[in-house]
Amino acid sequence: MKTAIKTTAIALAATTMVATAPASAAIFEYEMSDGDILTIDSEAGTGTWIGDDINVSFEGADLKGFQGGNNPSFNFTLSNMTGTRTIRGQEFTPTTRNGNRTHPWVIKTQGSGRINLWSWWGNPVVAGDYVRGIADYRVVDVPAPGVLGLFGLALVALGLGRRRRKAAAA
Repeated sequence: MKTAIKTTAIALAATTMVATAPASAAIFEYEMSDGDILTIDSEAGTGTWIGDDINVSFEGADLKGFQGGNNPSFNFTLSNMTGTRTIRGQEFTPTTRNGNRTHPWVIKTQGSGRINLWSWWGNPVVAGDYVRGIADYRVVDVPAPGVLGLFGLALVALGLGRRRRKAAAA
């Protein structure tokens, strides 16, 4: 009887883990031709672009639908962007006037594996588009709660089989 209760508790725990875990998501990482790293989290709708001349975080609702890929095609309007871009040794932020942006913040592809972070930088404006080519692409993190649940249930089944064999041998 104790074995049945333990087995039921383990199965219930595994089922709860699967049911409460977030849906599958992915974090896509692009290494750019100059060594910059562009990361897009499709679950959170956020991203970062970090390199020698840029250190920016951004977010946008459209990023939640991002699918990734070696040669992606997208055009996302960003709702927020913070950070800096270095131009001729001086750091600049995305241009705002009285707390409001003066130019749309957009991240988009430009064909031929190039990605453009479209903004005006500095006040007054000293630069515009930040365009780099994709050198490498990888999916960094793909949580799969369903697989974890199946793995847990498989362990429970293996444990039950072992107990059954032990009982039969005794």
